[in-house]
Amino acid sequence: MLRLPRFASLLVILAAFQFAGLEMSGPAAAAGKEVPVVAALCDALEAQLGVRPAYRRVKKAKDGTITILGLTTETKNSKELSARFDGTLSVERITLSGIAKEPEGLFDISEAKLANLIFMSSDEAEISSALRLPEVTITHLHLRPSDGRPDPVGTILPLGVKAQLMVARNGVLASGGISLEIGSIEASWQGDADTGAGRTDIKVEDIHYPKAAIRRSDPSGVVLSLIGGGDLIFDVKGAAAATAAGGTFETAVSARTLGTFKVAGDFAGRSLSVLASAPSVSQNDAAMPAGAVGPTGPMMISRFAIRYEDQSLTGKLLSMLSSDAGMNREKLVAEAGAAAQLAVADIENQSFIEQLRVAVQTYLSEPESFTVTSQLTQPVSFGQLLEGAAGGPAEFFAQFPVTVTAND
Repeated sequence: MLRLPRFASLLVILAAFQFAGLEMSGPAAAAGKEVPVVAALCDALEAQLGVRPAYRRVKKAKDGTITILGLTTETKNSKELSARFDGTLSVERITLSGIAKEPEGLFDISEAKLANLIFMSSDEAEISSALRLPEVTITHLHLRPSDGRPDPVGTILPLGVKAQLMVARNGVLASGGISLEIGSIEASWQGDADTGAGRTDIKVEDIHYPKAAIRRSDPSGVVLSLIGGGDLIFDVKGAAAATAAGGTFETAVSARTLGTFKVAGDFAGRSLSVLASAPSVSQNDAAMPAGAVGPTGPMMISRFAIRYEDQSLTGKLLSMLSSDAGMNREKLVAEAGAAAQLAVADIENQSFIEQLRVAVQTYLSEPESFTVTSQLTQPVSFGQLLEGAAGGPAEFFAQFPVTVTAND
């Protein structure tokens, strides 16, 4: 699945504190006065983020509702991850209600509400970023006491096996000099927490890249003219399902009124006994960057499809390019087909080269969809696919047998 911003990794603090009677501060907890659910939370945070959290105080109401004020912790990611997002995470207030302990020791928190969650990357982080979520609501957050067995480090989506549903609204994400306004984030998981078999869904919707920022980065106004003169608004959706027989994954990035880019495919089979023995970082690689592995290695892909569905972007680009080049659209389309052939000329497969030329010309003549699919002879990891793509079209198509179609 598409690699998303690491907001999901920060939301493992959806957890539960419990204290008998009085307020308790972080230092007091460190002195050994934490009740089991508090220890379970702190163990999970320390394992997931690399540093044990601190908090200013904890209050417990008569109805059992717990309020945690001033929770802060650092984040130090696993060395296995391809990018590091070290930084500081803080939450102004966490309100937990409906805390129950099941017979097997699992804590179930009916609802957790977080106010003013802020993540700031460290000065040494490879990617400078900041995230603010004014309010996050979690339903049925699960925490299991570690019993000396910490959760796996480096999980991309700890929420996947920690809660049923997470919803956040009106967030702001700044990364790499770009600031985005986020309308809503929703993530859910259904399945077996012991084996990892189940389904994860993520939706990040109503993401605004402000027109003022576009105008600053492109004074010519070309980009604004392509998107209609307003904010660039897009949505990100993804899903992954894992079973003993394998599984599926799908992700899509949609720029409203312009088009949608999709990646989908199948995971190779992996027995539930292997899933149960592997850390969750290996159980749902659809939300993982290249190179993330567990003791059993990454999930392997047996089939993939890359698809672009056009709404208006291609037609606008063709009109602009034909005007700039001083040629009609038909000639431009013919030259694009020839350029596609030239890009893969090193491949010793004339049938595929001709297939690519026809698909490019068919798509550009009447833009609807363009699809690249591959039923792999041997399963490969996400990392291998990305490495092949980094080498350019000729290397990628030579390495992976693909079929190219248009408007299907």
